[in-house]
Amino acid sequence: MRAENASDHGAKIDARIRKVGTAMRSSLLAPFLVTAVPLAGAQVLDPPAFMEARLAPGAFDEMCFELDANQSMRYAFDADAPLDFNLHWHRGEVVLFPIRSAAVARLAGVFHSPQKQAYCLMWTNRARTALSLRARIDRAD
Repeated sequence: MRAENASDHGAKIDARIRKVGTAMRSSLLAPFLVTAVPLAGAQVLDPPAFMEARLAPGAFDEMCFELDANQSMRYAFDADAPLDFNLHWHRGEVVLFPIRSAAVARLAGVFHSPQKQAYCLMWTNRARTALSLRARIDRAD
């Protein structure tokens, strides 16, 4: 009888651990899931535009803009320390990344739009300390 109760108790503990683990994964993934779906309140900037931000550890920031098909946007940024950078857009719930760079403190380039779309430049601070970011976008056409 005692072994059976211990077994049942062990199964209940395992079930609780799985439940807590799922909840923790959900809460840890929540910031990333938000970025995978278009944000209704995301501000779309008209270039030229400049941004300065202080990114806490694990935080991200974006600059979003719209381009017509075959238009180009010049972008540049610098940060106090390396961070992850991408340029992305959303197709439904799918996020497309034509540009991705990990651990870069400075970068400049020109993006050519394949279609009329809202695009976002995004920076993520993977460091353990806060950092400052400065970014600029401007039409290249």
